Amino acid sequence: MNFDNTMTGAKQVSRSELKSRDFVPRGNKSSSPFNTTLYLSLRAVDCYWQYLVLSQAYGSALIKLLGGSIIATPEPYREHHAGTPHFDALGLSGYRLGLLAMNIIAAAKHFWFVLNVAEEAWTLTGAIVVGLDNILFDTLNNFLFLCAATSATSQAAGESTWNPYLAAGFALFVIGIAAECTCEVNRGQFKLNPQNSGKPYTAGLFAIVRHPNYTAFTIWRAGLAVATSGVTYGILIATFFMWDFSNRAVPALDEYCSKRVSRINQSCISPAGIDHGQYGDMWADYKQKTRWTLIRYVL
Repeated sequence: MNFDNTMTGAKQVSRSELKSRDFVPRGNKSSSPFNTTLYLSLRAVDCYWQYLVLSQAYGSALIKLLGGSIIATPEPYREHHAGTPHFDALGLSGYRLGLLAMNIIAAAKHFWFVLNVAEEAWTLTGAIVVGLDNILFDTLNNFLFLCAATSATSQAAGESTWNPYLAAGFALFVIGIAAECTCEVNRGQFKLNPQNSGKPYTAGLFAIVRHPNYTAFTIWRAGLAVATSGVTYGILIATFFMWDFSNRAVPALDEYCSKRVSRINQSCISPAGIDHGQYGDMWADYKQKTRWTLIRYVL
């Protein structure tokens, strides 16, 4: 969940030079097959675990232990939509299918990012912490969905696909995932051009705020929260991730980019032999032009 705006073609900053700490080893562009496999395995386990939670209420004993009650299990999707054997076999209501689909899409997005976009090597700690973090939040979401006192199905629409919380949550989820993928695709295309070596990407959504991918992540996480437990919970989740990014990821990335030095190759030097400057200088200029980090005019 820690995706940055750094570029290739720049001198690495050693970990000892950085005061801020993050899960991503900034500038360590190497392979880490074991740690990567571990992280992706945890994402796959998360999807299966969430299916068990939604289909068989696995872990719901904790809700009862805390004095809560579990919402009634509705008729499965197949009772209303014949002829869909793959969906029938899951034994989930349409609402729960929607929740599971969002969990799977989010995991698939992470698979795509790790295997096709990410450059930094995973550390063992980072792979475990981020992998378990996803399991924790997805499980919390679905436990709150199953708990009668906190479930989004408390609306008159109940556990139907017409429930406004499901519709609103799914809309936020799609917007967030689409925006996050747009950030990565646009930045990836920018990096393919040798002329952009050692330069930060500052166009597209990155011209609006400096870390739109963090904002997009927060939006889809809030969407999942709304779909499972309503607006109040969605606001709490969004507030938590805005706080986390503002106090952890953003300062760490800002420090790294500020201390980073570009390796200027021939394509980045003018005919007069003038050096185009350091990455840190370009980053400082970007910060001056794009003041807001996560939410324009707010944060």
